[in-house]
Amino acid sequence: MPDSSATTEHEARVFGRYLIGRIPPPELVARYVDAVRALFTAPASASDEAVVAFACRHPAALPFLDGAAGLRHPGGLLRSKLLVMSAVLEASPEFADEYLPRTPGRLALLAQVGLHGGAAVVQALLGLLLLPIASRARA
Repeated sequence: MPDSSATTEHEARVFGRYLIGRIPPPELVARYVDAVRALFTAPASASDEAVVAFACRHPAALPFLDGAAGLRHPGGLLRSKLLVMSAVLEASPEFADEYLPRTPGRLALLAQVGLHGGAAVVQALLGLLLLPIASRARA
């Protein structure tokens, strides 16, 4: 069943805040809604819908669910919708710089890789514990 526009707009705001640290402007939210309407025409599984709904109700859980979904369900609804929101943001001149590579020094690069890699592992592990709860929650 396709999402209502209000639900999809809420998704766009939650996903945008997760990806870039702030709510995207209304025109990018509208672009996300249009993309979701065009791309997700087939009904999703109840557990996929539940995970997305849980993530939108509990945005603090999104990094954990994203990490776990990347391991367990990389082609699932949550990851697919996050990729759509990421593409919308990256294609926007306002947020394109967020996606451009940076060139830190070697020591800074090693520190970043270590910190981000460690955080990703912890998030994925915690998300693996949270994923079954989220997939059984009401959509």
